[in-house]
Amino acid sequence: MTLHTVNLLPDHADCRRCISQLASGDSVVFLGHGAWIASVPGGWHETWHRAGVALYVLDDDLAARGLSEHCARSISTIDIAGLVALTEQHSRHRAWF
Repeated sequence: MTLHTVNLLPDHADCRRCISQLASGDSVVFLGHGAWIASVPGGWHETWHRAGVALYVLDDDLAARGLSEHCARSISTIDIAGLVALTEQHSRHRAWF
């Protein structure tokens, strides 16, 4: 099980690379610029959702970008304590910047 943290804008080429490397039991946390993926219209979050992994976004990063009201329903919001808990639940971490 790998925890992927994604700090990329939705159209960044590494987003597709990350999606192609997701496996059952993995989780993805969108943070920083990645918060846009959780809220951008046009289906970016649906592409991630179809990968069949748990999706999260840091609530502070959504709020900092004025996106709190636009988060996709398929993505759970978490705080820093939630991020720490996810790091404890996963044996590996992969950061995407």
